[in-house]
Amino acid sequence: MTERAGDAEDDDIPFDEDVSDEDPFHPEDRVDPDDQMSPPKVPCECYCLHCNRTFMSDGIWFQQVINDRNGFKGFWMCPTPNCGGAGFTFDIFPTDPNHPANAGWHSFDDEEEELEFDEEGNVIEPTGEDEYDPDESKYKALDEEMGAAEDDIIEGDEWKLGLSPGQPPPETDMQRQARLEWEEEQKRYDQPDERPRILDWKDKEDRGRDDDIPF
Repeated sequence: MTERAGDAEDDDIPFDEDVSDEDPFHPEDRVDPDDQMSPPKVPCECYCLHCNRTFMSDGIWFQQVINDRNGFKGFWMCPTPNCGGAGFTFDIFPTDPNHPANAGWHSFDDEEEELEFDEEGNVIEPTGEDEYDPDESKYKALDEEMGAAEDDIIEGDEWKLGLSPGQPPPETDMQRQARLEWEEEQKRYDQPDERPRILDWKDKEDRGRDDDIPF
């Protein structure tokens, strides 16, 4: 899970009192100081959240929008052909975690647990009432749907399915469908780019002036 510091305005827990509100990546560090999604002046290696591919930021290109009712000028697009990723520090980020444009972002391997506090502000330790209970009805239903844990195939248990050691088990229908969709998507990224360089929005419905993100 990834979140940016300051997203939760109501969070009054002082995790780090020395954190500054000033963004170390300044507007003047961008190709267009007036566009908060334009790429950096100094090229850097980037990755895109849409296609998950890496590239140099100087490959990011501007897709111009004309005749927009609100005066929107366009998108800074991922260079991967046919990718919908747009915007440096929106869909596109530096691969270097120490790059100034990545300041304020934190990654967690697991979902963050919601903590409870007493009246004095101390963390209330879990009592264990929410722990797994195989006899509880909702867990029984889940076991019937997903299969019991003791039936899971782990390394060394391939013989249970008639497989040789190290041989992967056959794909499930869901796994096969996901793989085919992923392969089809990857094919699009390797095809000639079909994205127009200019978008005419004269017939586009008004999105409203309160929209911060023009997508």
